[in-house]
Amino acid sequence: MTEVGATFADPVPWVCVALIAGALWAVRHSRLLAGLLGLCFAGLYILSVGPGADLVLRPLERAYLPLHRVPEEPIGAIVVLSGGDGWSADRPITSALSASSTDRLVEAVRVWRMLGEEPTLLMVGGVGTPGGQVEAPLMAQAAHALGVPERALSWEAYSRNTYENAVAVSDILGGESFVLVTSAFHMPRAMEAFHWLGMEPVPAPCGHAARLVHTGWDWFPRSLTLWRSAQGLREHIARLWYRLRHRTAS
Repeated sequence: MTEVGATFADPVPWVCVALIAGALWAVRHSRLLAGLLGLCFAGLYILSVGPGADLVLRPLERAYLPLHRVPEEPIGAIVVLSGGDGWSADRPITSALSASSTDRLVEAVRVWRMLGEEPTLLMVGGVGTPGGQVEAPLMAQAAHALGVPERALSWEAYSRNTYENAVAVSDILGGESFVLVTSAFHMPRAMEAFHWLGMEPVPAPCGHAARLVHTGWDWFPRSLTLWRSAQGLREHIARLWYRLRHRTAS
């Protein structure tokens, strides 16, 4: 499908058009309603265009650089935080992961090969959403299907959120040096959680979505871009919540 066709097939641009039309109609009847519809349009438009989503994501994704060189310290493990599942009995194991989990798995395998295929790949994460599957074993199965031997695979399947992930890794690895793999937008919160527990992982962020250069098409609203904004906003809120809880606990 061409870019034009994809834009017209996307529901978000039509919702924007409906909000504009509603605001124009409401001008004659209620300025308050017209203003509210106008604000709704402005918020939806900003969050569903590329530059708007990048304003949300870029501060998170730029916090840590990608891992391109072998760390100076010996690395005993590569910790991979799960990011959701898409399991179904009729799907191949490589389709049983969410997009975030797939990005993280691919990056972990890349880093594992860069480090000479010596560290253990430790997949971390249980059931992330109600009714979902235990995620870490699925990631381990997918890694094995992609050529990682079973001897290099391990997993933890009980932690349900980022802080619990960090606690589980602390219990398993103790003071061992390790690389931490998670989505770029999630890495700042993950690193803070690990730091609170006295760990200093080597970050290996992946799945970067913010763009450095935009084209004219990036100014057209899209559902996928709105989802990117939603991920970023959720992460900013979650990071604030973690900090508040940490200060309260301290």
